[in-house]
Amino acid sequence: MNRDLFFIFASLLAFVAAILTIVDRSMSLRERFRSGKKGTEVAKLPEERPAPGSSGLKTLSTRFPWTRNSPLSYLFYREILVIGAAGLLLNYLGLALSVRLETILFLDMMGTALVAFLLGPWWGAVVALLSSSAVNWLLYPGPGADYLIFPWSLVNMTGAFFWGAVARSASFQRYLTLGHTSLMAHLWFLVRLGVLGGVVMSVPGTFVQAAIAEQTEVVLQTTVVRALQSLVSGWHSELQGYLVPILGAAWADSLGWAIVNWLQNCLRYIPDKTVSVAIALVVLKYGFPLFEKELIQGGPSGQRPRDSLFAPLALGLLYIPSFITLLSGETFSAARYWPLWSTPWMVIAVGIFVLFLRRQPKGEVREARLSRSDRYHNALKPIEQEPSYQFCRRLILATLIASALVAICLPILMADYGSVAFHFFCVVYGFLLALHLVHISISQNLSMARTGGFTTVVLPFQTPQGEKPRSRRSAR
Repeated sequence: MNRDLFFIFASLLAFVAAILTIVDRSMSLRERFRSGKKGTEVAKLPEERPAPGSSGLKTLSTRFPWTRNSPLSYLFYREILVIGAAGLLLNYLGLALSVRLETILFLDMMGTALVAFLLGPWWGAVVALLSSSAVNWLLYPGPGADYLIFPWSLVNMTGAFFWGAVARSASFQRYLTLGHTSLMAHLWFLVRLGVLGGVVMSVPGTFVQAAIAEQTEVVLQTTVVRALQSLVSGWHSELQGYLVPILGAAWADSLGWAIVNWLQNCLRYIPDKTVSVAIALVVLKYGFPLFEKELIQGGPSGQRPRDSLFAPLALGLLYIPSFITLLSGETFSAARYWPLWSTPWMVIAVGIFVLFLRRQPKGEVREARLSRSDRYHNALKPIEQEPSYQFCRRLILATLIASALVAICLPILMADYGSVAFHFFCVVYGFLLALHLVHISISQNLSMARTGGFTTVVLPFQTPQGEKPRSRRSAR
Protein backbone atom coordinates (compact mmCIF):
# COMPACT_ATOMS: atom_id res chain seq x y z
CA MET A 1 0.00 0.00 0.00
CA ASN A 2 1.09 3.56 -0.69
CA ARG A 3 1.28 5.46 2.55
CA ASP A 4 1.69 8.83 0.82
CA LEU A 5 -1.86 8.67 -0.52
CA PHE A 6 -3.11 7.83 2.95
CA PHE A 7 -1.15 10.76 4.38
CA ILE A 8 -2.74 13.19 1.95
CA PHE A 9 -6.23 11.78 2.45
CA ALA A 10 -5.89 11.74 6.24
CA SER A 11 -4.50 15.29 6.25
CA LEU A 12 -7.50 16.52 4.28
CA LEU A 13 -9.85 14.76 6.68
CA ALA A 14 -8.05 16.29 9.65
CA PHE A 15 -8.27 19.74 8.09
CA VAL A 16 -11.99 19.30 7.41
CA ALA A 17 -12.49 18.05 10.96
CA ALA A 18 -10.72 21.14 12.31
CA ILE A 19 -12.93 23.45 10.23
CA LEU A 20 -16.11 21.66 11.30
CA THR A 21 -15.04 21.75 14.95
CA ILE A 22 -14.31 25.47 14.69
CA VAL A 23 -17.76 26.10 13.19
CA ASP A 24 -19.46 23.93 15.82
CA ARG A 25 -17.66 25.62 18.72
CA SER A 26 -18.33 29.07 17.28
CA MET A 27 -22.05 28.32 16.99
CA SER A 28 -22.06 26.97 20.53
CA LEU A 29 -20.43 30.15 21.85
CA ARG A 30 -22.92 32.22 19.86
CA GLU A 31 -25.81 30.35 21.44
CA ARG A 32 -24.30 30.94 24.89
CA PHE A 33 -24.07 34.67 24.24
CA ARG A 34 -27.69 34.73 23.12
CA SER A 35 -28.83 32.76 26.14
CA GLY A 36 -26.91 35.16 28.36
CA LYS A 37 -28.83 38.12 26.95
CA LYS A 38 -32.13 36.37 27.53
CA GLY A 39 -31.15 35.15 30.99
CA THR A 40 -33.43 37.56 32.81
CA GLU A 41 -36.46 36.41 30.84
CA VAL A 42 -35.66 32.75 31.31
CA ALA A 43 -35.17 33.22 35.05
CA LYS A 44 -38.79 34.32 35.42
CA LEU A 45 -40.14 31.11 33.90
CA PRO A 46 -40.72 28.03 36.10
CA GLU A 47 -37.89 25.54 35.94
CA GLU A 48 -38.64 22.39 33.97
CA ARG A 49 -37.02 19.23 35.15
CA PRO A 50 -35.89 17.04 32.27
CA ALA A 51 -36.94 13.45 32.19
CA PRO A 52 -34.35 10.75 32.92
CA GLY A 53 -32.18 10.18 29.90
CA SER A 54 -33.48 13.22 28.04
CA SER A 55 -30.18 15.12 28.09
CA GLY A 56 -28.25 12.79 25.82
CA LEU A 57 -31.25 12.12 23.57
CA LYS A 58 -32.03 15.80 23.10
CA THR A 59 -28.45 16.69 22.21
CA LEU A 60 -28.06 13.93 19.66
CA SER A 61 -31.51 14.29 18.13
CA THR A 62 -31.08 18.04 17.68
CA ARG A 63 -27.70 17.90 16.00
CA PHE A 64 -28.11 14.60 14.18
CA PRO A 65 -31.80 13.90 13.42
CA TRP A 66 -31.06 10.51 11.83
CA THR A 67 -29.96 9.11 15.23
CA ARG A 68 -33.29 9.59 17.01
CA ASN A 69 -34.38 5.97 16.76
CA SER A 70 -30.95 4.35 17.11
CA PRO A 71 -30.27 2.92 20.61
CA LEU A 72 -26.53 2.75 19.93
CA SER A 73 -26.22 6.44 19.10
CA TYR A 74 -27.10 7.55 22.64
CA LEU A 75 -23.77 6.26 23.93
CA PHE A 76 -21.58 6.30 20.84
CA TYR A 77 -20.23 9.74 21.73
CA ARG A 78 -20.13 9.49 25.54
CA GLU A 79 -18.95 5.89 25.88
CA ILE A 80 -17.65 4.07 22.81
CA LEU A 81 -15.70 6.94 21.27
CA VAL A 82 -14.18 7.98 24.60
CA ILE A 83 -13.03 4.50 25.61
CA GLY A 84 -11.94 3.61 22.07
CA ALA A 85 -9.92 6.83 21.74
CA ALA A 86 -8.30 6.19 25.11
CA GLY A 87 -7.36 2.69 23.98
CA LEU A 88 -5.85 3.87 20.69
CA LEU A 89 -3.86 6.61 22.41
CA LEU A 90 -2.62 4.25 25.11
CA ASN A 91 -1.56 1.64 22.53
CA TYR A 92 0.40 4.13 20.49
CA LEU A 93 2.06 5.78 23.49
CA GLY A 94 3.16 2.38 24.79
CA LEU A 95 4.61 1.32 21.45
CA ALA A 96 6.33 4.69 20.87
CA LEU A 97 7.92 4.54 24.32
CA SER A 98 9.07 0.95 23.81
CA VAL A 99 10.58 1.68 20.40
CA ARG A 100 12.35 4.72 21.77
CA LEU A 101 13.81 2.90 24.78
CA GLU A 102 14.36 -0.43 22.95
CA THR A 103 13.00 -2.55 25.79
CA ILE A 104 11.82 -6.15 25.71
CA LEU A 105 8.24 -4.89 26.15
CA PHE A 106 6.06 -3.81 23.24
CA LEU A 107 3.27 -2.31 25.39
CA ASP A 108 1.12 -1.88 22.26
CA MET A 109 -1.84 -3.71 23.82
CA MET A 110 -2.44 -1.70 26.99
CA GLY A 111 -5.30 0.17 25.36
CA THR A 112 -6.65 -3.04 23.85
CA ALA A 113 -6.86 -4.56 27.33
CA LEU A 114 -8.56 -1.42 28.67
CA VAL A 115 -11.22 -1.44 25.94
CA ALA A 116 -11.76 -5.21 26.24
CA PHE A 117 -12.30 -4.89 29.99
CA LEU A 118 -14.84 -2.08 29.64
CA LEU A 119 -16.62 -2.64 26.31
CA GLY A 120 -16.10 -6.36 25.80
CA PRO A 121 -14.18 -8.51 23.31
CA TRP A 122 -15.67 -7.10 20.09
CA TRP A 123 -14.86 -3.44 20.66
CA GLY A 124 -11.49 -4.51 22.08
CA ALA A 125 -10.82 -6.34 18.81
CA VAL A 126 -11.87 -3.23 16.85
CA VAL A 127 -9.32 -1.12 18.75
CA ALA A 128 -6.68 -3.84 18.35
CA LEU A 129 -7.26 -3.93 14.59
CA LEU A 130 -7.21 -0.14 14.28
CA SER A 131 -4.00 0.04 16.31
CA SER A 132 -2.25 -2.63 14.27
CA SER A 133 -3.48 -1.97 10.76
CA ALA A 134 -4.00 1.80 10.86
CA VAL A 135 -2.27 3.74 13.65
CA ASN A 136 0.96 1.74 13.88
CA TRP A 137 1.09 1.33 10.11
CA LEU A 138 0.72 5.04 9.38
CA LEU A 139 3.03 6.22 12.16
CA TYR A 140 5.66 3.48 11.88
CA PRO A 141 9.08 5.07 11.22
CA GLY A 142 10.80 3.64 8.18
CA PRO A 143 9.99 1.44 5.19
CA GLY A 144 8.48 -2.01 5.28
CA ALA A 145 5.59 -1.13 7.60
CA ASP A 146 3.22 -3.35 5.60
CA TYR A 147 5.21 -6.47 6.39
CA LEU A 148 5.98 -5.56 10.00
CA ILE A 149 2.56 -4.38 11.17
CA PHE A 150 -0.36 -5.96 9.29
CA PRO A 151 0.08 -9.69 10.08
CA TRP A 152 0.37 -9.14 13.83
CA SER A 153 -3.14 -7.73 14.04
CA LEU A 154 -4.31 -11.35 14.48
CA VAL A 155 -2.30 -11.60 17.70
CA ASN A 156 -3.74 -8.34 18.98
CA MET A 157 -7.31 -9.36 18.17
CA THR A 158 -6.75 -12.70 19.92
CA GLY A 159 -5.68 -10.79 23.03
CA ALA A 160 -8.81 -8.64 22.85
CA PHE A 161 -11.07 -11.70 22.64
CA PHE A 162 -9.26 -13.42 25.51
CA TRP A 163 -9.29 -10.39 27.84
CA GLY A 164 -12.87 -9.51 26.93
CA ALA A 165 -14.03 -13.05 27.74
CA VAL A 166 -12.23 -13.04 31.10
CA ALA A 167 -13.64 -9.60 31.94
CA ARG A 168 -17.20 -10.93 31.50
CA SER A 169 -16.67 -13.49 34.28
CA ALA A 170 -18.11 -13.00 37.76
CA SER A 171 -14.69 -13.46 39.37
CA PHE A 172 -13.30 -10.46 37.48
CA GLN A 173 -16.27 -8.36 38.63
CA ARG A 174 -15.69 -9.38 42.25
CA TYR A 175 -11.97 -8.70 41.89
CA LEU A 176 -12.57 -5.09 40.86
CA THR A 177 -15.44 -4.51 43.30
CA LEU A 178 -13.50 -5.34 46.47
CA GLY A 179 -11.70 -2.29 47.78
CA HIS A 180 -9.03 -4.12 49.78
CA THR A 181 -8.02 -6.96 47.49
CA SER A 182 -5.25 -9.15 48.86
CA LEU A 183 -1.83 -9.42 47.29
CA MET A 184 -2.50 -13.04 46.31
CA ALA A 185 -5.66 -12.01 44.44
CA HIS A 186 -3.66 -9.45 42.46
CA LEU A 187 -0.99 -12.03 41.66
CA TRP A 188 -3.64 -14.56 40.62
CA PHE A 189 -5.30 -12.18 38.20
CA LEU A 190 -1.97 -11.05 36.77
CA VAL A 191 -1.14 -14.71 36.17
CA ARG A 192 -4.57 -15.32 34.69
CA LEU A 193 -4.70 -12.24 32.47
CA GLY A 194 -0.99 -11.78 31.72
CA VAL A 195 0.71 -15.15 31.82
CA LEU A 196 -2.19 -17.18 30.43
CA GLY A 197 -2.91 -14.39 27.92
CA GLY A 198 0.69 -14.51 26.71
CA VAL A 199 0.47 -18.27 26.30
CA VAL A 200 -2.77 -17.99 24.30
CA MET A 201 -1.50 -15.17 22.08
CA SER A 202 1.69 -17.10 21.36
CA VAL A 203 -0.35 -19.58 19.30
CA PRO A 204 -1.38 -17.15 16.51
CA GLY A 205 2.00 -15.45 16.93
CA THR A 206 3.73 -18.71 15.98
CA PHE A 207 1.52 -19.15 12.90
CA VAL A 208 2.15 -15.55 11.83
CA GLN A 209 5.87 -16.03 12.33
CA ALA A 210 5.72 -19.10 10.09
CA ALA A 211 3.74 -17.26 7.40
CA ILE A 212 6.11 -14.30 7.06
CA ALA A 213 9.84 -14.15 6.52
CA GLU A 214 11.82 -14.51 9.73
CA GLN A 215 13.78 -11.33 9.10
CA THR A 216 10.61 -9.23 9.03
CA GLU A 217 9.74 -10.04 12.63
CA VAL A 218 9.32 -7.04 14.91
CA VAL A 219 12.25 -7.02 17.32
CA LEU A 220 12.83 -4.30 19.92
CA GLN A 221 15.73 -5.76 21.91
CA THR A 222 18.05 -7.90 19.75
CA THR A 223 20.22 -8.94 22.70
CA VAL A 224 17.32 -10.59 24.50
CA VAL A 225 16.12 -12.23 21.27
CA ARG A 226 19.56 -13.73 20.65
CA ALA A 227 19.66 -15.04 24.23
CA LEU A 228 16.25 -16.66 23.80
CA GLN A 229 17.23 -18.17 20.46
CA SER A 230 20.39 -19.69 21.93
CA LEU A 231 18.30 -21.05 24.79
CA VAL A 232 15.66 -22.71 22.63
CA SER A 233 18.05 -23.95 19.95
CA GLY A 234 19.14 -26.73 22.28
CA TRP A 235 15.50 -27.55 22.96
CA HIS A 236 14.84 -27.78 19.21
CA SER A 237 17.57 -30.33 18.54
CA GLU A 238 16.67 -32.35 21.62
CA LEU A 239 12.95 -32.33 20.80
CA GLN A 240 13.63 -33.25 17.18
CA GLY A 241 15.56 -36.28 18.36
CA TYR A 242 12.42 -37.57 20.09
CA LEU A 243 10.05 -36.76 17.21
CA VAL A 244 12.04 -38.12 14.23
CA PRO A 245 11.54 -41.81 15.07
CA ILE A 246 7.79 -41.21 15.54
CA LEU A 247 6.82 -38.73 12.80
CA GLY A 248 9.68 -38.79 10.34
CA ALA A 249 12.23 -36.12 9.50
CA ALA A 250 9.94 -33.65 7.69
CA TRP A 251 7.08 -33.62 10.21
CA ALA A 252 9.49 -33.73 13.14
CA ASP A 253 11.31 -30.66 11.86
CA SER A 254 8.08 -28.69 11.32
CA LEU A 255 6.45 -29.70 14.60
CA GLY A 256 9.67 -29.20 16.52
CA TRP A 257 10.10 -25.71 15.03
CA ALA A 258 6.48 -24.81 15.93
CA ILE A 259 6.79 -26.00 19.53
CA VAL A 260 10.13 -24.32 20.11
CA ASN A 261 9.02 -21.03 18.57
CA TRP A 262 5.78 -21.15 20.57
CA LEU A 263 7.85 -21.50 23.73
CA GLN A 264 10.08 -18.64 22.61
CA ASN A 265 7.04 -16.47 21.94
CA CYS A 266 5.66 -17.36 25.36
CA LEU A 267 8.86 -16.17 27.00
CA ARG A 268 8.63 -12.92 25.06
CA TYR A 269 4.89 -12.33 25.38
CA ILE A 270 4.35 -13.15 29.05
CA PRO A 271 6.19 -10.13 30.57
CA ASP A 272 4.77 -7.79 27.93
CA LYS A 273 1.14 -8.87 28.35
CA THR A 274 1.41 -9.00 32.15
CA VAL A 275 2.71 -5.43 32.39
CA SER A 276 0.15 -4.28 29.79
CA VAL A 277 -2.71 -5.79 31.79
CA ALA A 278 -1.45 -4.26 35.04
CA ILE A 279 -1.22 -0.78 33.48
CA ALA A 280 -4.66 -1.15 31.90
CA LEU A 281 -6.20 -2.08 35.25
CA VAL A 282 -4.57 0.90 36.95
CA VAL A 283 -5.82 3.25 34.21
CA LEU A 284 -9.29 1.73 34.53
CA LYS A 285 -9.44 2.16 38.33
CA TYR A 286 -7.82 5.60 38.52
CA GLY A 287 -8.95 7.11 35.24
CA PHE A 288 -12.50 5.93 34.54
CA PRO A 289 -14.24 4.81 37.75
CA LEU A 290 -17.69 5.69 36.41
CA PHE A 291 -17.16 3.48 33.36
CA GLU A 292 -16.11 0.69 35.71
CA LYS A 293 -19.29 1.09 37.77
CA GLU A 294 -21.54 1.17 34.72
CA LEU A 295 -19.90 -1.31 32.35
CA ILE A 296 -18.30 -3.86 34.69
CA GLN A 297 -20.37 -3.69 37.87
CA GLY A 298 -23.61 -3.02 36.02
CA GLY A 299 -24.51 0.36 37.51
CA PRO A 300 -27.43 0.73 39.95
CA SER A 301 -29.28 -2.26 38.45
CA GLY A 302 -26.28 -4.60 38.65
CA GLN A 303 -26.82 -5.86 35.09
CA ARG A 304 -23.88 -5.49 32.75
CA PRO A 305 -24.66 -4.25 29.23
CA ARG A 306 -24.55 -6.89 26.51
CA ASP A 307 -22.72 -6.73 23.22
CA SER A 308 -24.59 -5.42 20.20
CA LEU A 309 -24.52 -6.66 16.63
CA PHE A 310 -22.91 -3.42 15.52
CA ALA A 311 -19.53 -4.29 17.09
CA PRO A 312 -18.77 -7.50 15.08
CA LEU A 313 -20.14 -5.84 11.93
CA ALA A 314 -17.76 -2.91 12.46
CA LEU A 315 -14.90 -5.34 13.06
CA GLY A 316 -15.63 -7.15 9.79
CA LEU A 317 -15.81 -3.89 7.87
CA LEU A 318 -12.48 -2.72 9.27
CA TYR A 319 -10.80 -6.07 8.57
CA ILE A 320 -11.53 -5.95 4.83
CA PRO A 321 -8.47 -3.76 3.89
CA SER A 322 -6.14 -5.88 6.05
CA PHE A 323 -7.54 -9.10 4.60
CA ILE A 324 -7.05 -7.88 1.03
CA THR A 325 -3.47 -6.84 1.83
CA LEU A 326 -2.67 -10.17 3.46
CA LEU A 327 -4.00 -12.12 0.46
CA SER A 328 -2.55 -9.91 -2.25
CA GLY A 329 1.18 -10.37 -1.70
CA GLU A 330 3.50 -13.34 -1.71
CA THR A 331 5.24 -12.04 1.41
CA PHE A 332 2.43 -13.28 3.64
CA SER A 333 2.29 -16.75 1.99
CA ALA A 334 -1.37 -16.31 1.05
CA ALA A 335 -1.46 -19.46 -1.08
CA ARG A 336 -0.46 -21.60 1.90
CA TYR A 337 -1.71 -19.68 4.93
CA TRP A 338 -4.98 -18.26 3.64
CA PRO A 339 -6.95 -20.16 6.37
CA LEU A 340 -4.92 -18.22 8.94
CA TRP A 341 -5.84 -14.86 7.43
CA SER A 342 -9.47 -16.02 7.08
CA THR A 343 -9.84 -17.03 10.73
CA PRO A 344 -11.26 -13.62 11.82
CA TRP A 345 -14.13 -14.05 9.36
CA MET A 346 -15.15 -17.32 11.00
CA VAL A 347 -15.00 -15.74 14.45
CA ILE A 348 -17.06 -12.75 13.25
CA ALA A 349 -19.68 -15.01 11.64
CA VAL A 350 -20.05 -17.11 14.81
CA GLY A 351 -20.22 -13.95 16.92
CA ILE A 352 -22.96 -12.38 14.81
CA PHE A 353 -25.00 -15.60 14.96
CA VAL A 354 -24.66 -15.91 18.76
CA LEU A 355 -25.43 -12.24 19.40
CA PHE A 356 -28.45 -12.44 17.12
CA LEU A 357 -29.84 -15.33 19.17
CA ARG A 358 -29.16 -13.55 22.48
CA ARG A 359 -30.40 -10.13 21.45
CA GLN A 360 -32.44 -8.12 23.93
CA PRO A 361 -35.69 -6.27 23.20
CA LYS A 362 -35.01 -2.87 21.69
CA GLY A 363 -37.04 -1.10 24.34
CA GLU A 364 -34.92 -2.47 27.20
CA VAL A 365 -31.68 -1.68 25.38
CA ARG A 366 -32.87 1.84 24.62
CA GLU A 367 -33.90 2.60 28.19
CA ALA A 368 -30.67 1.16 29.65
CA ARG A 369 -28.51 3.19 27.30
CA LEU A 370 -30.51 6.36 27.91
CA SER A 371 -30.04 5.93 31.68
CA ARG A 372 -26.29 5.47 31.31
CA SER A 373 -26.04 8.44 28.99
CA ASP A 374 -27.91 10.57 31.52
CA ARG A 375 -25.52 9.55 34.31
CA TYR A 376 -22.50 10.36 32.12
CA HIS A 377 -24.04 13.75 31.37
CA ASN A 378 -24.65 14.44 35.08
CA ALA A 379 -21.05 13.51 35.88
CA LEU A 380 -19.72 16.06 33.36
CA LYS A 381 -22.18 18.83 34.22
CA PRO A 382 -20.58 20.22 37.44
CA ILE A 383 -17.08 20.61 35.99
CA GLU A 384 -18.45 22.09 32.76
CA GLN A 385 -20.06 24.89 34.75
CA GLU A 386 -16.70 26.07 36.11
CA PRO A 387 -15.07 29.18 34.57
CA SER A 388 -11.89 27.17 33.87
CA TYR A 389 -13.85 24.91 31.53
CA GLN A 390 -15.01 27.85 29.40
CA PHE A 391 -11.46 29.21 29.42
CA CYS A 392 -10.11 25.90 28.11
CA ARG A 393 -12.86 25.63 25.49
CA ARG A 394 -11.95 29.00 24.04
CA LEU A 395 -8.24 28.14 24.20
CA ILE A 396 -8.86 24.88 22.32
CA LEU A 397 -10.89 26.77 19.74
CA ALA A 398 -8.00 29.22 19.26
CA THR A 399 -5.59 26.28 18.95
CA LEU A 400 -7.72 24.71 16.22
CA ILE A 401 -7.91 28.00 14.33
CA ALA A 402 -4.12 28.41 14.53
CA SER A 403 -3.63 24.78 13.42
CA ALA A 404 -5.90 25.26 10.41
CA LEU A 405 -3.96 28.39 9.41
CA VAL A 406 -0.65 26.52 9.72
CA ALA A 407 -2.04 23.66 7.61
CA ILE A 408 -3.04 26.14 4.92
CA CYS A 409 0.49 27.59 4.84
CA LEU A 410 2.30 24.24 4.80
CA PRO A 411 2.06 23.62 1.01
CA ILE A 412 3.83 26.95 0.43
CA LEU A 413 6.78 26.00 2.62
CA MET A 414 7.49 22.40 1.61
CA ALA A 415 6.87 19.83 -1.09
CA ASP A 416 6.22 16.76 1.10
CA TYR A 417 2.94 18.19 2.31
CA GLY A 418 1.02 14.98 3.01
CA SER A 419 3.41 13.42 5.51
CA VAL A 420 4.25 16.68 7.31
CA ALA A 421 0.62 17.78 7.58
CA PHE A 422 -0.49 14.36 8.76
CA HIS A 423 2.06 14.19 11.57
CA PHE A 424 1.33 17.82 12.44
CA PHE A 425 -2.36 17.08 12.91
CA CYS A 426 -1.53 13.89 14.81
CA VAL A 427 0.45 15.87 17.36
CA VAL A 428 -2.21 18.58 17.69
CA TYR A 429 -5.17 16.24 17.88
CA GLY A 430 -3.24 13.84 20.09
CA PHE A 431 -2.65 16.49 22.74
CA LEU A 432 -6.23 17.76 22.50
CA LEU A 433 -7.51 14.20 22.80
CA ALA A 434 -5.33 13.60 25.86
CA LEU A 435 -6.69 16.79 27.46
CA HIS A 436 -10.27 15.72 26.70
CA LEU A 437 -9.67 12.31 28.28
CA VAL A 438 -8.12 13.93 31.35
CA HIS A 439 -11.20 16.17 31.59
CA ILE A 440 -13.51 13.14 31.49
CA SER A 441 -11.35 11.28 34.01
CA ILE A 442 -11.43 14.17 36.48
CA SER A 443 -15.19 14.53 36.04
CA GLN A 444 -15.78 10.85 36.71
CA ASN A 445 -13.56 10.83 39.80
CA LEU A 446 -15.30 13.90 41.19
CA SER A 447 -18.69 12.39 40.47
CA MET A 448 -17.82 9.12 42.18
CA ALA A 449 -16.35 10.97 45.18
CA ARG A 450 -19.46 13.15 45.43
CA THR A 451 -21.97 10.30 45.22
CA GLY A 452 -19.90 7.62 46.92
CA GLY A 453 -20.59 5.13 44.13
CA PHE A 454 -23.67 3.05 43.56
CA THR A 455 -23.09 0.62 46.40
CA THR A 456 -23.30 3.04 49.33
CA VAL A 457 -25.83 5.68 48.27
CA VAL A 458 -29.57 5.10 48.46
CA LEU A 459 -31.60 7.97 47.06
CA PRO A 460 -34.71 9.18 48.91
CA PHE A 461 -37.80 7.06 48.23
CA GLN A 462 -35.62 4.55 46.36
CA THR A 463 -36.24 1.00 47.53
CA PRO A 464 -33.13 -1.22 47.73
CA GLN A 465 -33.43 -4.59 46.10
CA GLY A 466 -34.94 -7.18 48.43
CA GLU A 467 -36.64 -4.67 50.80
CA LYS A 468 -40.26 -3.65 51.03
CA PRO A 469 -41.18 -0.11 49.98
CA ARG A 470 -41.45 2.36 52.83
CA SER A 471 -43.86 5.21 53.23
CA ARG A 472 -42.86 8.84 52.78
CA ARG A 473 -42.92 9.48 56.52
CA SER A 474 -40.66 6.54 57.34
CA ALA A 475 -38.31 7.37 54.46
CA ARG A 476 -37.63 10.75 55.98
